[in-house]
Amino acid sequence: MDQTSLIPVVQDSIPSERGPGRYQYLTRTNRGTPAGELLRRYWQPIALADAVPPGSAPFPVRIMGEDLVLFRDDKGEVGLINRKCAHRCADLALGRIEDGGLRCPYHGWLFDGKGKCLDQPAEHSATAKDKVRTHSYPLHEAAGAFWAYMGPGEPPLFPNYPALAGGDEHRYTCRWRGDCNWLQASEGNIDPVHTSYLHQLELTDETMQARWGVFSNKARPIISIEDTRFGVRLYTKRAISETRDTSIRITNYVMPNACAVGGFEGYLGDGGLTMLWDVPIDDHAHWRWEFIYHRSGQLDKEALEKQYQAEKDEHDRMLRADDPLFMQDRESMKDAAYLGMGECFSVHDIAITQSQGVIHEHTHEHLGATDVAIMRARRMLDEGARDVLEGKDPRGVVRTTEANNFKDMVVITGVIGPDTSQEAFCNVHAEDEFLFAPETSGGRDV
Repeated sequence: MDQTSLIPVVQDSIPSERGPGRYQYLTRTNRGTPAGELLRRYWQPIALADAVPPGSAPFPVRIMGEDLVLFRDDKGEVGLINRKCAHRCADLALGRIEDGGLRCPYHGWLFDGKGKCLDQPAEHSATAKDKVRTHSYPLHEAAGAFWAYMGPGEPPLFPNYPALAGGDEHRYTCRWRGDCNWLQASEGNIDPVHTSYLHQLELTDETMQARWGVFSNKARPIISIEDTRFGVRLYTKRAISETRDTSIRITNYVMPNACAVGGFEGYLGDGGLTMLWDVPIDDHAHWRWEFIYHRSGQLDKEALEKQYQAEKDEHDRMLRADDPLFMQDRESMKDAAYLGMGECFSVHDIAITQSQGVIHEHTHEHLGATDVAIMRARRMLDEGARDVLEGKDPRGVVRTTEANNFKDMVVITGVIGPDTSQEAFCNVHAEDEFLFAPETSGGRDV
């Protein structure tokens, strides 16, 4: 494709000065900002797949400061278009589903899912409608969600990540609203030290302790990273007391706003991972998307659903958000939960990143050696924003089927002896393709 068509009109500039606030610009994601144009080069989840069943009302979507509407027309086709009617800017979320599109209730203009105006019933010209279009975006349905590509030019291939490729029996999908900037939420996902503190629970079951011991091991970690074609691989090693062995946890930062880590699925053993996306609603809020996956197809979805639904409302907002201190139970901090907010890791993450402020101020930070992945991710986002300005595809954008195999996205927690390198441990699992379900599907364009 002609890469010159990817060069955006960027209103903001990328700072050149050094200093603790160097990457603060990445918190702004409206169209025309460097970070906003970068995020628009990737497929982003926008709504759960059941948001627009047949016969449903239009579903409002706000993403990166843009107000859109998702709808399923009376022929079953799904579209994502500008929420404001192209005529006089009435709200199409109030529109009628009929005649192969979404009809504005103000003057009856009708739009299909591709943004084409099909009808202007009050106009005298039969051809005027052919000159009118509203913004629309390509859609892809996969992993229990609708995804949108909001950038220019031909969309990249939808990434065949293990957590997105398995069928419904292998995966649990949900989302949470976070009332803070996307970047601080995303950075929390690639901070391997916090798992030993924020998520520490008192585990009495020996099997669970064996699988989840990483979340209570406070041994000073050794963290190292390496660049990958899709982002950054993290190696987190902790000494195991009274042995020469080492606990090792391999996770991944996935450009630009995702990660692949071990989570709830860990009780089933190897072959699972959780992928998270922190998708900006605007600069002050985001959606935390969770795709919890295990190749065995034995996830306890009922337990997940029960735990999650007890913690959020029908709009996927954390119930604790109404309290300034998130209903923290300090009595439980003595022997049950380190944070005092129950056992749900999602609650822990959202509460703590919201506690940083609506937009975390980088100039107030004092980063340490264990923040190496966060520092590299910021630089990688910066490099990606510059690539977009130069008309290049940023890291992780997939254009060929050969590149769309992510067996190297290894996520595992294990134990290695003194004679085994972390790279060798990783490579063994990459060669096995142990994360992929026996039958995989990357979803479908809609």
